[in-house]
Amino acid sequence: MSGIGTVSRPIGVSIIAILMIINAFADIFIGFMLIFSAFGENPEFVNQITGEAQTASTFFLWFYGAMLIFLGLIFFWLAKLAWIGSATAQVFISVLAVINIVFGFFSLGHGGFVQVLLGLIVVLIVNTNHAKQWFTQAP
Repeated sequence: MSGIGTVSRPIGVSIIAILMIINAFADIFIGFMLIFSAFGENPEFVNQITGEAQTASTFFLWFYGAMLIFLGLIFFWLAKLAWIGSATAQVFISVLAVINIVFGFFSLGHGGFVQVLLGLIVVLIVNTNHAKQWFTQAP
């Protein structure tokens, strides 16, 4: 009918959307685990810098668990938007990846290098020309 064709979804965007769904499930699962772990003895963790054991408070477990559940729901929403090609998804994914890169620099000795590398890959994939066309075609 019209000469305007639709843009096919780039494989990189599909991979990022699937990874966001996996991350959302993990965040929600871990969030509920943290909330329910507050009902028993509060767990101890070892501070990687000082080497001393610290007990996690009930407030910390509830707050961190609730934040992870909220973040998981945001990742589901972003994955849906990325799957349909919304420009909002491109902006939010880029912003979250840059924030992840910044926080990765603060934890370079504890896996932050991987965090920085993955953040850079996400920013590069989401901002390719084909991905930009995909994200700007949605109504």
